[in-house]
Amino acid sequence: MNLSTEGKSLLKGVLILSVASALVGLFVVPAQGLATDNVLGLDLNLQLQVHNRISFALGVLLAAIASVVKVLMLERSINKAMDMEANKAHIYMSVSYLPRMILTGAVLVASAIFFGIFGIFGALAGTLSLTISVYIVRMFENRNKRQNSRGKE
Repeated sequence: MNLSTEGKSLLKGVLILSVASALVGLFVVPAQGLATDNVLGLDLNLQLQVHNRISFALGVLLAAIASVVKVLMLERSINKAMDMEANKAHIYMSVSYLPRMILTGAVLVASAIFFGIFGIFGALAGTLSLTISVYIVRMFENRNKRQNSRGKE
């Protein structure tokens, strides 16, 4: 599938923001408990921190994969709608929104089931990476348009 430049920019943004949020989560996510018992020679608090941080990173990873799939779905929907008349295209785009939202809900539920509370926070961070990428791409496009219009004067 050939992606538009906007689609490629969105994918880059999703990947960059997801990696950044996973790395931040690896250092910021706290332990659930304050236990100091030793289990198999390891501090339980350390075990909880590692488990919580991995859960967060896995939630981000799952949501990042879903965000990439959503970008591909959106690109396909837009390309299909371009060949339709305006009224049908509007209905088609409204209906094609539903599978993307179902995918987002499924990712959040799967993160809750398999990765726990920190997985949900990671999935939220990964899901928001798409939204933030849209704003960043739009901001750069507006900046480039302003620069191009100034250059023509």
